[in-house]
Amino acid sequence: MRWMFWTAIAACTPHLTSPNGAGAEWTAPENSWPVSPPPATLDAEGFDEGEVVPDFLLNDQFGDPVSLWQFYGQVVVLDISTIWCQPCQQLAMGVEETSQDYADEGFVYLTVLAEDVTGGVADQAELNSWVDMFELTSPVISDPDKDYSSRAGVNGTYPLVLVLDREMRVEARLGPDEPAIRAAIEDVL
Repeated sequence: MRWMFWTAIAACTPHLTSPNGAGAEWTAPENSWPVSPPPATLDAEGFDEGEVVPDFLLNDQFGDPVSLWQFYGQVVVLDISTIWCQPCQQLAMGVEETSQDYADEGFVYLTVLAEDVTGGVADQAELNSWVDMFELTSPVISDPDKDYSSRAGVNGTYPLVLVLDREMRVEARLGPDEPAIRAAIEDVL
């Protein structure tokens, strides 16, 4: 019954911030995820292919702050989704398998939930419901001001999937196409 509620809306439509201002030294957040500090020379460029994606400092399903750049040196899938979006939910069904398939190769899958079922902020309880529903072991993060998702160029259509190389450069900008996502991951591993 709960699944029917989540899939009631079939189409998907609706800002990412560097936590440390320009010139500020990057600081590792306190959380349970792996941390590999980025080089001091890393500068955010944008969200287009070939650009270094901006950092964020947003809270995960445990209520802990997570920095995108703490995963420097790993291949990252940054999935910007919403709870109400059916294609986002369908994509989420394969997240754990994708995470496990590439885990030993220096890979992490990050899901940023920009909205809850009503278009509001996805709170910690909703993040945990998403984790439970899709049996995820990877970070699921809330974007409370929709700042990061807006700056990434979601343009009202979810999900947006960015595949990042080990230096935080955007390798690919994709929609909910699992074979294309896996191909992009394999291209940068």
